[in-house]
Amino acid sequence: MIPTRLEISNFLSYRETAVLQFDGIHLACISGANGAGKSSILDGITWALFGQSRSRSDDDLVNRLSAIDDKTAEVQLEFELEGTMYRVTRSKRKGKTTQLDLQIAAGDDAWKTLTEGKLRETQTAIEQLLRMNYDTFINASFLLQGKADEFTTKTPNRRKEILADLLGVSIWDQYRELAANRRKEEERQLDLLDHQIQEIEAELDQEEERQTAVTEAQAVLEAIAERLADKEALLQQLRRAETAVQQHKQLVETLATNLNRGKAQLESLQRSQMQRQQERDGYSAILADAETITKQHEAWQEADATFQSWQDKADEFNKLEQSKRPYEVAIAEEKSRLTQQAEALQAQAKRAEAAADEQEKLEAELASAKAALAELEMKLETLNKQEAEWHELRSELQKQESERESQTRELNRLQNQAKRIAALRQEETAVSQNLQTAQQQITDLTAQLADLSQKEQELGTVSAEKVGLESSQPALKEQMNRLKARIEQLEAETGGSCPLCGQELTVEHRSQVMAELQTEGNGMGERFRSNKQTIETLAGQIAELDRVIIQRPQLEKSLQTQQTRQAQAQARLDEISQTLAEWEAGEATQLAELEAALAEDNLTELREQVIELGTAVQNKPALENERRQQEQRLANDEARLAELNRFMADWAESGQEQLATVQQQLESEDFAAEARAALTGLNAELSELGYDSDAHAAARKARQALAEVPEQFQKLRQAEAAVKPLEDALAEGSKRIAEQEESLAELTEQHETAVAELAQMTADGGDLRGVEKEVFALREEQIAANQKVAVAQNRLEVLGDQRQRQKELAEQRTAVTQQIQRLKLLEKACGKSGVQALLIEQALPEIEERANELLDRLTGGEMTVSFATQRELKSRDGLAETLDIHIRDHAGERPYDNYSGGEQFRVNFAIRLALSQLLAKRAGARLQTLVIDEGFGSQDPNGRQRLVEAINTIQNDFQRILVITHIDELRDAFPNRIEVRKTTSGSQIALS
Repeated sequence: MIPTRLEISNFLSYRETAVLQFDGIHLACISGANGAGKSSILDGITWALFGQSRSRSDDDLVNRLSAIDDKTAEVQLEFELEGTMYRVTRSKRKGKTTQLDLQIAAGDDAWKTLTEGKLRETQTAIEQLLRMNYDTFINASFLLQGKADEFTTKTPNRRKEILADLLGVSIWDQYRELAANRRKEEERQLDLLDHQIQEIEAELDQEEERQTAVTEAQAVLEAIAERLADKEALLQQLRRAETAVQQHKQLVETLATNLNRGKAQLESLQRSQMQRQQERDGYSAILADAETITKQHEAWQEADATFQSWQDKADEFNKLEQSKRPYEVAIAEEKSRLTQQAEALQAQAKRAEAAADEQEKLEAELASAKAALAELEMKLETLNKQEAEWHELRSELQKQESERESQTRELNRLQNQAKRIAALRQEETAVSQNLQTAQQQITDLTAQLADLSQKEQELGTVSAEKVGLESSQPALKEQMNRLKARIEQLEAETGGSCPLCGQELTVEHRSQVMAELQTEGNGMGERFRSNKQTIETLAGQIAELDRVIIQRPQLEKSLQTQQTRQAQAQARLDEISQTLAEWEAGEATQLAELEAALAEDNLTELREQVIELGTAVQNKPALENERRQQEQRLANDEARLAELNRFMADWAESGQEQLATVQQQLESEDFAAEARAALTGLNAELSELGYDSDAHAAARKARQALAEVPEQFQKLRQAEAAVKPLEDALAEGSKRIAEQEESLAELTEQHETAVAELAQMTADGGDLRGVEKEVFALREEQIAANQKVAVAQNRLEVLGDQRQRQKELAEQRTAVTQQIQRLKLLEKACGKSGVQALLIEQALPEIEERANELLDRLTGGEMTVSFATQRELKSRDGLAETLDIHIRDHAGERPYDNYSGGEQFRVNFAIRLALSQLLAKRAGARLQTLVIDEGFGSQDPNGRQRLVEAINTIQNDFQRILVITHIDELRDAFPNRIEVRKTTSGSQIALS
């Protein structure tokens, strides 16, 4: 991970937006006074990537003054990872939720978002991308204030824990825990298997008892079956008898139903016969009064004719009265109209008197209004002349002000351009420095690549030598084997001739030949071992050369990057120079001329004249309004006077005469003549009609006294028609009643006989319900006995399955026991004394070697460190696990506390930097940045210089190294410097 750009706003001491561009920086110093905000840059990087910093909460990260204005703290970090650009943006408003955004470069200054749905998921994506968390990052890349001795001053056990955390071996604790959990699960499974096996063994011990239970249950079942067969035969016999009884009961019930139905029919016939008799008796009574009813009906007819005659006259009388109504209304309406007309004319007479007074008053007001209007016309004529002059002067003023405004805008543009020119001059200085830095980097990288070419040639030579030696070793080994076989053959011969040369095999000859062969064999073995040692040495040289040569792609990429930056910087310098030359040639002179021209203001007198005339002209609308009002009042008065003149003329011409005419008509009732004549004719017709309302009322009373007679006469006619049919119906009803009584007697006899027979059949029957209960109980017993037999047989048969289950469980128990033993071994291997200790043991030599290389540079070879992982126990024989640090100088080994502060710091710095190099190496190309924020103040000038040299020595291990210090003399010791200043508007960053 290589940071390329950092943007901070409203974050810790940075209130305004600060941008730090890392392009072109390989090794730089971040300098500034204490509290200026140097370490806040590191907090910004870690907070953007991991959401963690030195502050306890995210709310504390928001700049105090920005928080008051409710502004958002935001850090945006762009970084390169394995050739791809990424951007992380994290923001926080006080009291609100933190926001996180992850993007990847998509080309042409475009970015594609990789942000997940939740902040935690996005954070996980960042850590997976970097393949590290916050702790690994700061331990591998950051040497923070006050933490350089965090490893050295801890207890041995704590040092082992810290080193385990840094190396990531703590993951083996998780593996051990997983193994332990799995072991506990297997042990619980073992306990369950033991319990199941014990239950099966106890069940198998019951086999004989279960066989006896089966035999007994079968015997009980057979006895119940015999008893049930007897009872079921008896039940069938009783059920047949019960069926016969039920059929006879049905007959008895049918006869009873028919008997009840016959009785109901007889009662119905008797009721109908009684109703007919009553109806006949009523008709007979009416027929007895037939003569009286007939005479009353004739009297009623006479009274009704008299009433109808008077009713016809009443209808005609009402019709004539209705005809009079329109004429009476017409007379009343005409009288009302004349009365209203008289009242209106009397009102006009009063208005005529008032109009004469109003005419005299209006004529005086008109003369005064005409004089005032003439005065207003004179004033407005004067204002019109002033207004024309005001418009002319104002146009001139606007023209001159417009010209001055254009000059002012041009002045502002040139002044802004002047500011940009000043910024370009500063940029020119910075770009020139970056160009020099890039040129120096290109020179250094070119030299490093030339050195790599020599190393590659050396690698070819060493590799060829190694291949030659490796190819000769098998032949040499074969010669040694043949020589060994000859020696063994010679040792096996006990007499005769020599198997090698054919001479007589004497003791002296055997010894001589054996000595020659052994000498030759020793020589071959020495050459073989020498070759092997040389091959191992060459392999080490090849590995070292490979480690160096593998840097070529990165160096070539860096060289290409620096060449690109050099070209970009040169192009930017040329562009800036051209812009500055154009400025000096034209716009700079124009700016001076405009500033001089706008220094004087010659429009004051003209503005005063325009203001004075404008104030006078402001009164014109009021005067014009007053004139319009005066003209309106004059027009209104003239119109009113004309109206009054017309009214007086009309009244004098016709109004007085009309009033006298109307009053005379009302007094003599000389109006509505036609209506009055028609009304007189209708009154005459009423007199001729002769209608008498009293006689009409007497006729109505006489008719009402005989009102019941028509109904009685109608009943008489009905009785005469209905008597004969009723006599016939009564005779038929008596016949049907006699027939029904005879039928009922026969049904009663049949029912009594059937009831007696049923009683006899019921007395002869057995206890059917009791037998049914006995059969039901025996069947229940049979079912229960069957179930007992089945259960007993099943309990006996299941023992065979249990024997097979017992065998399977025993096999499972053996497998689980073996698995528990394997998991115990795995649990121990993953523990502190297992793989973790082995990994730490493997890492310590590399840490020790790197730390001593740095100490050698820092102390001129005067100090070394070593690590011990075991020490002898004081109380008993044996070794204890530890992680001790032994420090030696020219005076020998001494405890850490006996060294001075500067010496302690150099030891701490060397060990801590060695850890960072180790972690960077293990993380691959993903860790290519180192930040040192640690106290150079504890070192004297010589010690500080050695620290700088050590940093320069390791700079090729990292793509970007940032050193934070407040010591002025160290700022010039590094090729690039990032200045941090504290201002009233917050911390600010400048690259120099």
